[in-house]
Amino acid sequence: MGSVTRSQAGHAMQRRAEVTERVLGAVEDLLGTGERFTELPVQRIAEQSGLSRTNFYQYFPNKSQVLIQVADVASAEFFAAPTSWFADDASLDAGVGGVERAIGAMVAEFRKHWPLMRALGEAAAYDAEVAEFWFGRVHRFIDFACGRVQRWRELGRIDSAVTDESVAAVTWMVERSITQHILGSGADVTSDDRVVAALSRTIWLTIAAEPGVS
Repeated sequence: MGSVTRSQAGHAMQRRAEVTERVLGAVEDLLGTGERFTELPVQRIAEQSGLSRTNFYQYFPNKSQVLIQVADVASAEFFAAPTSWFADDASLDAGVGGVERAIGAMVAEFRKHWPLMRALGEAAAYDAEVAEFWFGRVHRFIDFACGRVQRWRELGRIDSAVTDESVAAVTWMVERSITQHILGSGADVTSDDRVVAALSRTIWLTIAAEPGVS
């Protein structure tokens, strides 16, 4: 009986993941045409996703949850590269080049999901549920990165002056800088490399460089 229950639970989780991916694609397609998330009716999102309204509401009780659940999938990709950088002690041996690869991947993922990430930022300004999700997602990354920085301090790999506040500051700097860069540059990617280099150098000097290293 237990194995049957686990099988049913596994199937339900797989089904939810599949539906969320379909809705993610549908929302991004609709937003990509220039529509604003606040103006998108649930019925259009459901139809674009190939779901009936009834089935849609089984997974997404309201529009805030639509944005939260699809953004959760997209933001996992956004945070994947910096999470990997902090998770690997060898990252400190790779120099600023390792940071550039991580930030470059973040910019690429932000561009990939730009209409959705823009809608997320806009909704977070007035929707408490969306704001709680997004700020919570960023702070979970900050907490993880702070744990890694503490380890590096204890190993003597970085300066003791690098604090949790240092990690939080550079994290929010990166999030805001990438958002404003893509908002201002639109589809023009010619300045991406310069932004990536500037952010990476700032992160490296804040987190990893020894005192006096420039």
